[in-house]
Amino acid sequence: MQEKLIKLKHHADDYECMWNGIEDLYIRDTGENLPPSFFFSLSSFGSFCYMKTPKSELKRMVAFGDGRTKQMYEFLAPIVGFEYKHYEYETFEQAMKKARAEIYNGYPTVLGALDMYYLPYFSKLYHREHIPFHYVLMVGYDDVAQCIYLLDCGREEVQMISYDELRYAWNCSYPGLSKPNTVCAVRMNTTKNKYQIAKEALDKKGEVFLNPPVGFVGRKGFEKFIHELPMLKSELMKEDYNKILSNMVAFFGTVPTVPNALRGFKEPDEMSFGGGFDKMSRILLDMGREYGNEVWLEASEHFEKGAEIISEITNVIVTYLVGEKDKTNELPGLFTKVMNIMTDGFVILGS
Repeated sequence: MQEKLIKLKHHADDYECMWNGIEDLYIRDTGENLPPSFFFSLSSFGSFCYMKTPKSELKRMVAFGDGRTKQMYEFLAPIVGFEYKHYEYETFEQAMKKARAEIYNGYPTVLGALDMYYLPYFSKLYHREHIPFHYVLMVGYDDVAQCIYLLDCGREEVQMISYDELRYAWNCSYPGLSKPNTVCAVRMNTTKNKYQIAKEALDKKGEVFLNPPVGFVGRKGFEKFIHELPMLKSELMKEDYNKILSNMVAFFGTVPTVPNALRGFKEPDEMSFGGGFDKMSRILLDMGREYGNEVWLEASEHFEKGAEIISEITNVIVTYLVGEKDKTNELPGLFTKVMNIMTDGFVILGS
């Protein structure tokens, strides 16, 4: 068949590209309405990790959530109830053959990571800025017109991209996300509603954070990070110390990018820097109201305070990195507040 298009109701939810298409499949099969960033937050939030990485360009790895696509899928797939498999190909032609076969058999498929530099419907980025970690849900193809049809998290309508553009966009690799020409085949088999999914995911996240199996993750890792943070400034070269702070603040954002001030722009930031606390607070607020769950409403208020402190931390880091003022001595105390908020939040959710 030279062309096929699968009709699928799409819910636009920006900044969760690796999950948006899978959520579309879940919504199709269950009829549920999902809060913003639902699958993304459940698979990422609370996965604190602190590691010394002296041989790497980044000398300390500090993560407040796990944004690695494959690890996120591995965590949430058995909870939601879907199967997936990544297929990595040497050539564009091999990948397209697999993707077309999925569509032909009635299965929308996730493509990526893609480099947004080659996606024409992103006018601000197209042929201007390389961002090689974007995902889309392919829902159709047309061999005559030489294009595919896709659903993108930030766009409400079906988008089209030519084979030529896709060839370049797909030829990218990003550590922890994917290799070039990667197709992810998904089979949705769930019988769970969103409340069951959220409860199970948050219980597991809370257990790992409060009782971590190793010392560099969860609360133990957080305590170690706070203890060592004051020494990093004297132990490391200024360039290495600054890189650690810049990398941290980049991953506090809605998407991994530093605030405009660190990019030399005077314009206000279009996104918030809440470290994921803002997203989780919104989920618990929406679902707490819908299901009349007072515990989740209480946890929502708690995590919202975490977002406020992360925003304060962001300001401290930015003003230091741009050379305005050095208040980095306040960071251990601020991070201690964040750790306690996350701890208390998971305790509340487990009550």
